[in-house]
Amino acid sequence: MIRRLSAAQFVSSIVDLFGDATVPVAPVFNDPLVLGFSTDATALVVQGLNADQLMTNAEAVASWAVANHLAEITGCASSDPACAGSFIRSFGRRAFRQTLSDDDVAAYQTLLAGESVFSDGVALVIAAMLQSPRFLYRSELGAAAGTPSPGAPVELTPYEVASSLSYLLTGRAPDAGLLSAADAVAGGTLAMRDMIDQQSDRLLADPRSQATLMDFMTNWLGLDRLYTAVKDDSVFTLGSSLRDAMAEETRRLILDTFAADGSFSALLTADHSFLNAELATYYGFDASGLGSDFVRVPYPGARMRDGGILAHAGVLTGYARADVSSPTQRGHLVRTRLLCQNIDPPPAVLDTTFKPVSNPTTTRAHYEASHSVGGCATCHRLMDKIGFGFEHYDAFGRWRDSEGPYPIDATGTVVQANATDGDVPFDGLAALETYLAGNADVKRCMVRYWSFYAYGSSSWSQDACTYAAIRDEAAPVGFGLRSTLKAILHAPHFTRRVQTQ
Repeated sequence: MIRRLSAAQFVSSIVDLFGDATVPVAPVFNDPLVLGFSTDATALVVQGLNADQLMTNAEAVASWAVANHLAEITGCASSDPACAGSFIRSFGRRAFRQTLSDDDVAAYQTLLAGESVFSDGVALVIAAMLQSPRFLYRSELGAAAGTPSPGAPVELTPYEVASSLSYLLTGRAPDAGLLSAADAVAGGTLAMRDMIDQQSDRLLADPRSQATLMDFMTNWLGLDRLYTAVKDDSVFTLGSSLRDAMAEETRRLILDTFAADGSFSALLTADHSFLNAELATYYGFDASGLGSDFVRVPYPGARMRDGGILAHAGVLTGYARADVSSPTQRGHLVRTRLLCQNIDPPPAVLDTTFKPVSNPTTTRAHYEASHSVGGCATCHRLMDKIGFGFEHYDAFGRWRDSEGPYPIDATGTVVQANATDGDVPFDGLAALETYLAGNADVKRCMVRYWSFYAYGSSSWSQDACTYAAIRDEAAPVGFGLRSTLKAILHAPHFTRRVQTQ
């Protein structure tokens, strides 16, 4: 398949071409979301309106480039064939993420030679390359050596694999080191698996890889809801500093767990977190000795809140209503994103307005009364009964033992958890996290979403062998986050395809 660079990858690829973050890149693409991710290959295409925007952007970038970096880009200053060819080969290799053929070089030399001024010719070549499908799209087609018959395996080129590796791990185009490794694979002096292992270890040591890891986790778990959820300031004013601290807590725990090759189960059952003074105080912890920096803090023995990522204020705040908690939203998170179980949307004609009750008691009682009858009951029992286990936390992730004069009831049930477990009762969020941490469905679900993020394809049933290969490699090491990502890189789908037509 081929897939367009995402909006972020488009920008980072142009910035890296010139090594200058001031390059005037226009916002050309608006990536559609599929399953919460902007990675679906069938959705990442160039639309008609984009073509004009791409031309305008490419010409503006090219003019800026020759005005600010002409000598660095070309290494020479004349239109003679040797100078032009050297520039085209060098710039084109980085732009197209592979070595250009002699025919490609000749075509661009003709384009450059058509301008009487050397800098104008360079600008024309740059503008043309930035509009080329070979820059805008990542190809995963294999070498063009004949047409394989349907069902035949197709090996991807080293350069295609290098691009996939770099964009997945750093969100950027392959650098010189990775392209050189692809050269070695193409030349037969390095095995493809060795390139993947050596270069992935190098790229994962790059701090930029943290951003792509968090991009996956954010889209999978909906962590950005912390910033998009509307909150009622009359209940509590959630300032930007505290909101940022909530986000940073979750980021620090995920990155620390990944670095140690801890599993998602470890995230669910963590007995510690990363706090600064502001967030520790918000949680009711002893903040003495803490400042603005985040440090690892063990949770105190007193029942002030539960451990694990689902008890982070950032998650709880994002999955809540403006003024009260939401068992539905929190249960939906567990059911759809952790267990990969689909919940059908409500019928278009159904009134989903959450109406006040005449004698309000607890949020739980309100939900039980509103969602236990009529057309809502069938789906809501799959979500709400899980979400009730979160009820020790209000709409802002604050621990509570009571809601007004009424004590909190945080007992819940994972209704029809799976064919083996059936209905699973639990009491409180810690018990729910413990169950999920040992649930094989959660591990399979993480593999499915991470594979979709990596491969750009959600063909669950057709690619069962791919997911099985990933699980088989990750299972012996406890589905460590780093090990699971490496298993995705080792799966057959990362380096080969099957001809379908």
